[in-house]
Amino acid sequence: MHFDYSDDGDARSRVVYENGDSEQLKLTAVAPELYRLEESSFAGEAVYGDIIRVHKMANGALLFREIAERSALTTQSWILSASALSTDKIRKVLAKVIDSGGMSEQAFGGMLIVHTRRTSRRRYSVRSPKPPRLARTAHH
Repeated sequence: MHFDYSDDGDARSRVVYENGDSEQLKLTAVAPELYRLEESSFAGEAVYGDIIRVHKMANGALLFREIAERSALTTQSWILSASALSTDKIRKVLAKVIDSGGMSEQAFGGMLIVHTRRTSRRRYSVRSPKPPRLARTAHH
């Protein structure tokens, strides 16, 4: 399976996993064969801020070897409706996350991924509105 998120115009590198899956990810080189993820992986276990060790293949793709260092951030994720993600309340919470040194990502339309500093005492909770109650009807 291949994940391609290149619709925003940012440069990405192709990361290939031993099981044959691959994806295009935003990466920053930090040392030979070490890259920091600038977005979370969906084909692998690495998330935003993790440093991965790779081997550059002849075709230019990067073969994932391991997570060399975990991010200093804690990751939480939720599936929400598009309307919930676009509310002022969610935008204000995400602004606070970024202002405190964290990061947020939105993937596949309704997946919200939040990365917060581990020293933060606050855990975020996202609640979707309750569905409407169905009226009971009497059957005769």
